Amino acid sequence: MDLTISLMNGSSHILSVRPHHTVGSLKILIQQNLGIACESQKLVFENGRSITLNNDSVTLESYGLCSGARVNLLVTTPAIIQVFLKNENGVSSTYDIKPDETVSHFKSRVEERERVPVSQQRLIHESREMNEGKLSDYNVRAHSTIFQTLRLRGG
Repeated sequence: MDLTISLMNGSSHILSVRPHHTVGSLKILIQQNLGIACESQKLVFENGRSITLNNDSVTLESYGLCSGARVNLLVTTPAIIQVFLKNENGVSSTYDIKPDETVSHFKSRVEERERVPVSQQRLIHESREMNEGKLSDYNVRAHSTIFQTLRLRGG
């Protein structure tokens, strides 16, 4: 089926998808064709009322989209928030992050600033060790404190 993707600047693009494709796969298609990052996309389907396509794992047909449907694409910028990293000596550092930042990217930033190799870092937030996924998966929000401990060496 063909969907019309309308941007706020008035331009529109037609993309071909299958009804059983997910919202997430539509966002990837938009990223490939229009160059707009998935995390910056907010999709709204207009069919007499506005329906925000906010669940990336739901199929397009579940939202009632059919061939010829018009989807408005709003380009957003994720808000930057501040969090605190407290090391094993009790010293805090402030980091500006986006909630959708990955744990691995954050660990790389910590390595650059704190000079602790990623392989030696253990990051803990709300009693959960942060290993993979996004910071938001661990409920990291503005002014959260993430505790950094070091992995024990030995055999």
